[in-house]
Amino acid sequence: MPPITNWRRESRSPTLAYRNTETGARAVLHRAPDSYRYKWRGAILVDGHPVWSRGYETKDATSFRDELRERPAPDLSCPECPNNDVRVGEKAADRAKVQRWYDCPDCGYEAPSRIVYGAER
Repeated sequence: MPPITNWRRESRSPTLAYRNTETGARAVLHRAPDSYRYKWRGAILVDGHPVWSRGYETKDATSFRDELRERPAPDLSCPECPNNDVRVGEKAADRAKVQRWYDCPDCGYEAPSRIVYGAER
């Protein structure tokens, strides 16, 4: 299997972890809590904030590495202007769920992340 561009493996067991050599972002495939639908969870974190997340039935390292190949340099930047100082906050999405929001202080761009946290009720 060819190497993953810009990603260096930090650990293999029990959690599969990678670090991006350009941006410092982390990618982790870990065992999810029993209450989650999927047994394994993959996530890419930039400055400690998730920018991508997906659930897996098994510890599917091949699919996880394929996702990393598609994202050689993840970052938190504004899609509307050349600002790299994007603020991250949280807003209530529905009942007990919390959704992260990204806000650009320069142009006022605001967008929700696709990841929603919390238990279904």
